[in-house]
Amino acid sequence: MAGSRRPFGLGGPLGSWRPLDLWVAGYTLFTGAVLMLGLARGVPGCPAQVPVDLAVLATAWALVRWSRDGRKPLAVFLRLFYGPILYWVFYQQVEILWPILRRVPLDGALAALELRLWGLQPALAFQAALPFPWLSELFCCVYFSYYLFVPAVGLAALLGRGYQAAERVILATTVTFFACYTCFWLLPTVGPHYWFPPGLGPQLHPGYVFNHLLYAFDAGGEIRGGAFPSSHIAVALLLTLLARDATPRLFPYLAVVTALMLPAVVYLQAHYLVDVPAGLLTGWLAYVVAKRIIPVTWPADGV
Repeated sequence: MAGSRRPFGLGGPLGSWRPLDLWVAGYTLFTGAVLMLGLARGVPGCPAQVPVDLAVLATAWALVRWSRDGRKPLAVFLRLFYGPILYWVFYQQVEILWPILRRVPLDGALAALELRLWGLQPALAFQAALPFPWLSELFCCVYFSYYLFVPAVGLAALLGRGYQAAERVILATTVTFFACYTCFWLLPTVGPHYWFPPGLGPQLHPGYVFNHLLYAFDAGGEIRGGAFPSSHIAVALLLTLLARDATPRLFPYLAVVTALMLPAVVYLQAHYLVDVPAGLLTGWLAYVVAKRIIPVTWPADGV
């Protein structure tokens, strides 16, 4: 890497429209087509989102042109991480997209299924049965830690293995997020903290420090329509499995956090219990597909 004229172990130019760029552009065009349908139907919010999609496409095109020779470290870095920067943009868009296709969310059906399976609502009963501030704090810490998974694994792979390893991680994660987002607006569920009374969305849970951090992060960023399957579980599992390959020193930490996240998302009323196995299945399938279609050619030794 030290003798390379290009940063992060690149052996040649990045070129134009790599798979990550194509997935970003393709998903943007996909959502853009749905937004145009929403415009035709007069759905609120759509007029403001069409320029957002156009801005994403313009930004992707400009970044591809700026970074294609692979010699500018900042351009190369942004070429890799602009996808994750857009996760929040596309997540917020879900709340505009699903009303274009459905009049009501599917929470009623999921809540009825939960009651039939367990005889109660786990998202309501779990915290009520174990109202311990220390447990709430632990689960808030775990839930908040999820937001560090992408930068932690992506940066560790980039600095330890090089651009190709990091690109594999970011590409697999991006495709998984886009798959979850598509499920969110095709099969919308607003989640327990919006569905069950008082339906106010994320609240300040009992705790000490991480409960406040999580509330500050989620209070203005959560949406009505991002519960099934649990993208928290899907992406956490995917990145934990990818870390085992690309950044093995991170693997045990991510594995513990991911395991604790399974009950945490229900305890904190962010998800129905059935969202958890759906998220596990999504994350595992994403990992299997990534292993088969994204080649692994980085050195065996590393982080």
